[in-house]
Amino acid sequence: MVKNSWLLTILSFMALVFFLQASSNEKQLKRFVINNNGFGTYSFEYETSEGSFRKEEGGLLGNSGGSLVVRGEYGYIDPSGHRHAIKYIADVNGFQPQFGEDHVRYNDRRII
Repeated sequence: MVKNSWLLTILSFMALVFFLQASSNEKQLKRFVINNNGFGTYSFEYETSEGSFRKEEGGLLGNSGGSLVVRGEYGYIDPSGHRHAIKYIADVNGFQPQFGEDHVRYNDRRII
């Protein structure tokens, strides 16, 4: 009886250590926002605890026959703390990444 309780105690302790180690390696979602107005435009963004992120907004240009345009940004923070990001636009001309700093804030480039 005592032998079985020791075995159960050791196995429980090992399971607890494994669980704590596994949960400390998980990325936590710090921010998640999604908006869809139901009329053809949307936006979403998320950011994780380790620094990766994505922001995107899209919609139809012009009237109901307009083309779809999507703008966004995605990136991460490297181990040395530097932020790396790619801004992009996707429209009838395809996916077009925009590299470098352009000093235009993300929210200033609204489609609608």
